[in-house]
Amino acid sequence: MNVQKRIQPIRKYILLALVSALNLAAPASAQTKERNTNTSQTEKYRLVWFEDPTTKATFVWNQLAGDPATLYYGLKDQERQKGKYSNRAKVNQVVKYDGMTNCFVRLQNLVPNSWYFMCLGDDFGVSRRFYFKTAPDKPEAFTFICGGDSRNFRDVRQAANTLCRKLAPLFVAFTGDMINQDNAEEWSHWLDDWQLTISEKGHLLPIAPHRGNHEARPESIPKHFGMPEDSYAAFSIGSDLFRYYILNSEIPADGTQGAWLSNDLKKNANGVTHLVAGYHKPMLPHTSGKALGRNPAKWAKTFYEAGLDLAMESDSHVMKRTLPIRPDAGGKGGFKAAPDDPNATTYLGEGCWGAPLRKADVAFPWTVGAESFNGFDWIHVTPKAMYDKTVKVENVVRIGEIDPKKPYENPAGISLWAPRGGDEVLTILAD
Repeated sequence: MNVQKRIQPIRKYILLALVSALNLAAPASAQTKERNTNTSQTEKYRLVWFEDPTTKATFVWNQLAGDPATLYYGLKDQERQKGKYSNRAKVNQVVKYDGMTNCFVRLQNLVPNSWYFMCLGDDFGVSRRFYFKTAPDKPEAFTFICGGDSRNFRDVRQAANTLCRKLAPLFVAFTGDMINQDNAEEWSHWLDDWQLTISEKGHLLPIAPHRGNHEARPESIPKHFGMPEDSYAAFSIGSDLFRYYILNSEIPADGTQGAWLSNDLKKNANGVTHLVAGYHKPMLPHTSGKALGRNPAKWAKTFYEAGLDLAMESDSHVMKRTLPIRPDAGGKGGFKAAPDDPNATTYLGEGCWGAPLRKADVAFPWTVGAESFNGFDWIHVTPKAMYDKTVKVENVVRIGEIDPKKPYENPAGISLWAPRGGDEVLTILAD
């Protein structure tokens, strides 16, 4: 056969392969654009967890005009074709607050450990397509992020939110002081910035919101996130693997909240592997710029009696780690290190997600380390242990995205804190 005749078919197949590759790439780009199109009059989306996240979730948005949108959702991705979704939900509650029309849909009877896809449809059009994952109802590993104090500097807040998106945890526990002045303008900015936690493909990160002292109006958290009136709650993930307590340090610790906390912890103390609590004001601030957290200090005995494994605090605008400690009147600050006591609690925190940094100029014998920088804690929960990495919010644009198949492997460019030059990873063994 003539060599030229043999080359012609080869060229043809190469050309066809190139055309095919281009055709595959073009729809993907167009699909992403279509997926992110919003022709509805909705904005400021947030997915909230404060009760059984294996079967429930609260979806909230601001309706800019017209009647509240309808939520279309299901286990199969139908993109923005709202009529093809297997389920639809009308708004359960509309709250006009801070110049917004907050619309709440309380999803129930969801399938545990499953991906849900959804979009909103109103008289004007259809929102972008979103998706989220329900929590597992059987013990299996997951990650979550905890931090607080995003009050003042929006550039830092936006960077931290972007980093949350890149790490793609199961949920984010935000431990208070979202805003500086509890008013309409600052809430509008905060909710706009929260949209940076949503991936380009529409992945929603659930938030477990906590009240801080800068949420001066008691109704702010309930009216923006749908939380119960007193802004405290608890939920479990992985059946008896993990139970999380959203506590409110702005109301009495030993009143109704204290009784509820004590009873719930007693009920779960022996059956749950990891008991974890988040709240705003720390018991013993690691800065001289803040006074003792009088209300949280009343929880120390309750925590110890139930064997709470981890407490995550905010408010001081520094970052710290402690050894496992227990209440002791003879100890420095009223605590003593108890690394071998299964009932002792490790404390993390104390902010900062964009609030003004303070000096970390207070330490105790049981303090592993305390420094002043913007960061949050990234925690891997497994049946054997919890592992904590404290992430510094810096050079976020250079940080890669997490590999979903390796959810706790450091992405390229991430910066972690190693207290006093020690370990970057803190291990809290299961009892």
